[in-house]
Amino acid sequence: MPLSATPAPLQALCASVESAQRKAAQSLLHELNASVADAGEDALAGLPDALRQGCPERYTRHVAYADLHGSFTIVYLIWRPGQFSPVHGHKTWCTYRVLQGELSETHYRWDPASQQAEACGQAVRHAGDIVTASPGLQQIHRLGNASDAVAISLHIYGVAEADIASGVNHLVQTA
Repeated sequence: MPLSATPAPLQALCASVESAQRKAAQSLLHELNASVADAGEDALAGLPDALRQGCPERYTRHVAYADLHGSFTIVYLIWRPGQFSPVHGHKTWCTYRVLQGELSETHYRWDPASQQAEACGQAVRHAGDIVTASPGLQQIHRLGNASDAVAISLHIYGVAEADIASGVNHLVQTA
């Protein structure tokens, strides 16, 4: 239910909860950036050589670690040349670091009137770059490998391993 349809007595409470969630997510992501940076290139050592070439049909995910309580999962993503994610926002917080190669990221802006995302910018992410995102449609993007070499990234998502396929990406239509 949108905030405008929420009964007036609850609107201030809803706004406070949303604000607290944003602050908590930003604090967590800030702390994660430092930890992911500290892991550095040593993080690639956890991915066996046999998995580093990926799959010709699609980018692949390999779970590196799943929290026993289900609060987060760390995943390697292997991107062969020309492989891209769908356009999406996030259902949960996330952070990623490019470990090898480079990734191209297209940014989108959500248009509530058309219920679609519109492209609004691009960035190239190089080995060592770290990117974070909060849940919601404020940071819609499409990530992939536009280069000629395999790229590998390490992603941390705020979901249990069992939810990694359906609990991370909020797929959106584009204009």
